[in-house]
Amino acid sequence: MAKKVLVIDDSEVALQVIKDDLEDGGFDVSLTNSCREAENIINSDDRPDVILVDVMMPGMDGGSFCKLVKSRPETKDIPVVLVSMKEENEIKVIIEQVGADGYLWKGGISAMALAKIIEKF
Repeated sequence: MAKKVLVIDDSEVALQVIKDDLEDGGFDVSLTNSCREAENIINSDDRPDVILVDVMMPGMDGGSFCKLVKSRPETKDIPVVLVSMKEENEIKVIIEQVGADGYLWKGGISAMALAKIIEKF
């Protein structure tokens, strides 16, 4: 059974590129451009196996969303991978602060990189 991946990004172009790459890799992909909408998804019976979330989001940012996921007993075990254009040192600090399970540099996302990250979980 394909792993379910929830992708959260405010860029429609980024969402489509990531979706295409993941689907080509055999993953079941859901997309949203809102952390608030993603909150509804993770609270449903059809929870994702892995979440990819852009750090810089309007409203609730990716770091705050990660904290929310990790704070709830029913969702705390869902791996959250931050996606960002920030420098590696800066994103590592954010990962520690919010409890994320990893990160991908937005400019270097490929199906192979995504597959390697997701398969770890």
